[in-house]
Amino acid sequence: MKKIALLYSSMAVLLLSACGVNATTDNYKFPTPGTVLDSVAMPIVGDTLNNMVFSVAVVADSNIAKGVYDVNVIYGKNEANGLFTMPKGAEKYKPAIRKSTEPYTYIIGFHVPKDTTFYEYFEVTAQKKTIGMKYLKAYTFE
Repeated sequence: MKKIALLYSSMAVLLLSACGVNATTDNYKFPTPGTVLDSVAMPIVGDTLNNMVFSVAVVADSNIAKGVYDVNVIYGKNEANGLFTMPKGAEKYKPAIRKSTEPYTYIIGFHVPKDTTFYEYFEVTAQKKTIGMKYLKAYTFE
């Protein structure tokens, strides 16, 4: 009888592990609203007189528990603010910023735990008089 109980408890642990239930995600604490999670900056070439920069910052929003982040962008003297929401099931994944191959463009994405892939998700781009933001791809992790 003890062997059967031990077998069932071992199977339950294996099933819960396979379903992704673990202590690290169950005890996740969302960052405090206003916390800068990632930021990058680069100089704007061709304007050596003013030393202007293009910068992007991802900040925890007041709706962080729903996966909402603020995006603060500066391109020279121009500023823009936007929002993006992480995909369903990815609310606890930390956003990260990477430089794009396009000039004055950054990609905001994320990593899935135990995966080295950078999932591109949101693009921020700037030119002389415009700053643009848009979603690149859709994901779901439910």
